[in-house]
Amino acid sequence: MTKWWEKEPVRFECQADCFKCCFNPGLVYFDREDIKKVSSYLDCIPKEFKATYLVHDDGHWALEVEDEAPCPFLTTKGCGIHEVKPKQCRAYPFWKENLQTKNMWRMVGGFCPGIDKGPMVTLESIKGFLKKFRL
Repeated sequence: MTKWWEKEPVRFECQADCFKCCFNPGLVYFDREDIKKVSSYLDCIPKEFKATYLVHDDGHWALEVEDEAPCPFLTTKGCGIHEVKPKQCRAYPFWKENLQTKNMWRMVGGFCPGIDKGPMVTLESIKGFLKKFRL
């Protein structure tokens, strides 16, 4: 069955100085490649990175963002690990649950000011995000 976003143009562009997604409570999953890249970027070994930042959740490693605190990598200038941030962060807002229905996409747009702004995102890009970040 064809998805709504396969039939209609989808626009998205991160907005300057918006880090709302970095304050969203929940889990940010890190696969082996993400752990290796981030730990190297932070100049520590993967074991140290996992012990310091991650929890083991149902067989997966994840950073737990609490209700009261932003992502620990958020700085006053934005993402402190932007160059190596995990796939889940790179894929936002193109997560499966956000793309379920057009109404859901609009609802997420109430939180994320980049939705329906900027250039059209290609169908290939959206599918690529969905393929890269699967859990």
